[in-house]
Amino acid sequence: MKVSYNWLKEFVDIPVSSFELAEKFTLSGLEVESIINTQDACFDSIVGKILSRQPLPNNLYLLVVDIGKKQLSIVTSDYHLDIGDKVGVAQAGTNFNGIVKEKKFGKYISEGFLLSASELGLEETSNNVFVLDSSFEVGTKLKDLEVFNDFIFDISITPNRADCLSILGIAREVSIYYNKPIKLKECQIIKEDNKFSVILDKDCPSYIASNLKVNITSSCFDIRQKLIKCGVRPINNVVDITNYCMLALGQPMHAFDKDKIGNKIIVRNAFKKERIVALNDVEYELEDDLVISDDKKAIAIAGIMGGRDSQIDENTTNIILECAYFVPERIRKTSKKLKLSSESSYRFERGIDPNLNEYATYFAIDLLKQYANAEVVGITKNITKKAPIEVTFTVDEINNFLGSKYEKKKFYQIGFEIKETPSNLVAIVPTYRIDIENMEDIAEEIARIDGYDKLPSTKPCMSINCEPVKDKKDSIRLLLKSNGLFEAINYSFIDGHLLSKLTNSSNLLYLKNPLTQEQNCMRNTLFLGLMENLVFNLNHNIKSVALFEIGKIFDLENESNALGIILHGFKPINWYTQKNLFDFYDIKGLFEAIFGLFECNIEFKNQELAFMHPKKTLAVYNNGNYIGFFGEIHPNVYDIFEIKFLKSGVLYGEILIDSFDRFKSFHYKSLPKFPIVVRDLNIVVDKSERVDEIKSTISNFEFVYKVNLIDVYDMANKKSLNFRIELYSQEKTLSDEDIEKLINEIFLSLKDKFKAAIRGKENGL
Repeated sequence: MKVSYNWLKEFVDIPVSSFELAEKFTLSGLEVESIINTQDACFDSIVGKILSRQPLPNNLYLLVVDIGKKQLSIVTSDYHLDIGDKVGVAQAGTNFNGIVKEKKFGKYISEGFLLSASELGLEETSNNVFVLDSSFEVGTKLKDLEVFNDFIFDISITPNRADCLSILGIAREVSIYYNKPIKLKECQIIKEDNKFSVILDKDCPSYIASNLKVNITSSCFDIRQKLIKCGVRPINNVVDITNYCMLALGQPMHAFDKDKIGNKIIVRNAFKKERIVALNDVEYELEDDLVISDDKKAIAIAGIMGGRDSQIDENTTNIILECAYFVPERIRKTSKKLKLSSESSYRFERGIDPNLNEYATYFAIDLLKQYANAEVVGITKNITKKAPIEVTFTVDEINNFLGSKYEKKKFYQIGFEIKETPSNLVAIVPTYRIDIENMEDIAEEIARIDGYDKLPSTKPCMSINCEPVKDKKDSIRLLLKSNGLFEAINYSFIDGHLLSKLTNSSNLLYLKNPLTQEQNCMRNTLFLGLMENLVFNLNHNIKSVALFEIGKIFDLENESNALGIILHGFKPINWYTQKNLFDFYDIKGLFEAIFGLFECNIEFKNQELAFMHPKKTLAVYNNGNYIGFFGEIHPNVYDIFEIKFLKSGVLYGEILIDSFDRFKSFHYKSLPKFPIVVRDLNIVVDKSERVDEIKSTISNFEFVYKVNLIDVYDMANKKSLNFRIELYSQEKTLSDEDIEKLINEIFLSLKDKFKAAIRGKENGL
């Protein structure tokens, strides 16, 4: 919501500077995203008057422009300009965001250029030169004019504060902050005559139709500059006044050309497959949507956009001015279904003041009389007033809820009428504050207005339960966080097109009505979300990432709980560790630690996945059932996510945690009474042999206490494995003969099962 500081001052006196006001807005929940100083955007430009206009080739025009002390020749492409128009001029040799230079157009020289609204900082893009008010004196610097001595706030309005989608709504906030009265002009009340028939639907409880004779022209400068500053492009005086009222009061309005419609207005549900061409020249098919119609056809999509066939134009002389209240849910539903949004729907679907339309009608008619020579032919009112709600509370309730020490008199300063009963306070909530419903809302309101920063800090009272964690997901979270990983939480909706580049998309669950095309199906893997988290961190110069996510994944038949882990970059650095990169064994170790929490029988097997490295990926099986995979992602995936210049690979793993039924039971035993003997066994096997199978074979022998692989040596088609074996007996100290015999039995078993050879004797030496 863009708000002009000068326009705001017409509704309320502001005792502070623009920047102080912006800070107050932000602290009270209306975040000011930016402030534009329109005076700074003027630089050294001045007011000029067009004296003559000569056509040139290539759709150009040569203008002679009077700037007071001299006349300039300026070339422009704007064909809308007329002799006598006053415009902003940046002449050659002066400063306008840099020194302005003369420019040649064939044999003609342009001694400067004329300014558009965007060049003056009033709007983002402009197609035409901004025509100034005829009363401005030629040669005056634009920055000295009051209209350009302004500030434009860009305020982020949260969905619950629909009352702030207008200058009046923002002025009410200022009124509360600084205890200043609102300045609303008195309008002439017009009695209804009901000459024009209006039939309403239950979802349109209030509707006013005003029949007016008007004269269509361009708007006055004051209205045009206010609209432009607030982000609305001027069209003609009647349309501009309806937009002016919407921005000023928060009440959307629409004008129909009376001569293009029938003799009645009907607010109804659209017929099945009823069609209408809207003002944006797009044809929409309607069904059960709320529409405005005459006695023959729909002439507008209620609360969203008018129809092309009933729009006003330069030949319009009679209008029906619509001012209505629609139930927000109906407008929101239609806007989302048709993917059609407008300034009107933006307000209607959030909820406007249901009691505002009568005053807004009078306000608009006064402006139409002043700027469009309007004459009232008749007015039909069909209004249902809504009573304000009452919220009962006590001061102690609020203070206990907030941890504050507010006194009773403070509640009289939050903009609501307050009534007192013997035991309570009752707030009479204005109808424009649709977000206030209960005591908690009153508490938020007083804290917001007084300033959240003024609330005292209090220590929460909490109890700690020391019983062991039994929840499966919490146990996994605790383990991974204790290993230095951070948890990510992503949407369950993903981009099906992007996923199809990574894997088979035949079993995807697509959404019929996605929020965006980038969220058009349910995820069947956590990979996409975690990869986007990685890319986000890399783009923000965070080179080391260790994340996990626990969430649901979906296919056409069911949903499952999954765990995904992604690692990249350097391991956490401490004074006792080196600067090492994450590798395959880090992600393998994390999953093995998780498997250690549960009663399971885990096996690793080779697997190829489209987005995983074929030589650096293992499939995971639990009790013979496939539950996931881990390894390094395929280098081709980097191009899909536009990742460049990685110094190391990205490691990823994903498992189904629903496959784990029980936590592992832990048993305790006494420390060894007899010495533990350590022996190294160095064997050579084929590269295809799996270390975990060899390790399991060794562990099954009697007296083997622990087995660890301590060294691997690559030998072309074979590999050398050095196992450190700890031997222990609970009954006696093992003799050298016992040890040699056991090591020999272990080796013979490995030789028979894996064709192992002793290192140095693999070739019979």
